[in-house]
Amino acid sequence: MKITRSVEDYLEAMYSLEQEQGTIRVKDVAETLGVKPPSVVEAVKKLSKMNMVSYERYGTIKLKDDGVKIAEEVSCRHQLLKDFLIMMGVDSEIAENDACSMEHVMDVSTINKLRKFVEFNGIFPNAYQYMEKFREYAEKGTITPNND
Repeated sequence: MKITRSVEDYLEAMYSLEQEQGTIRVKDVAETLGVKPPSVVEAVKKLSKMNMVSYERYGTIKLKDDGVKIAEEVSCRHQLLKDFLIMMGVDSEIAENDACSMEHVMDVSTINKLRKFVEFNGIFPNAYQYMEKFREYAEKGTITPNND
């Protein structure tokens, strides 16, 4: 079966709930995703058939290895994109929402280049100043010359 955006969203939400609360309940997934509990039950049935989760009616949901793997990948992409957008000066709430959309459609090669860019900015000595100048330019359309 194909891994759709919906499947990724469900797995990411379940993974996040498991990390935060230790358990995954239908009610919590519904609340996290802003859907009704019956929609979650249908999604869980589909995910169970895909061998991504295990679930007993009225019980808790448990991510299986394949589900964890996909959820971790999506979660990492999401965090990378959010970090990148914030680095570029995007408001954190907007960055969160945009990362949710972008994480599903970007090519792996693009994600890898963004990852390298973020890592590079973490190790390059002048990266902070460079990014500050970029944010200034993005906001004002001009930059203040350095007084070095």
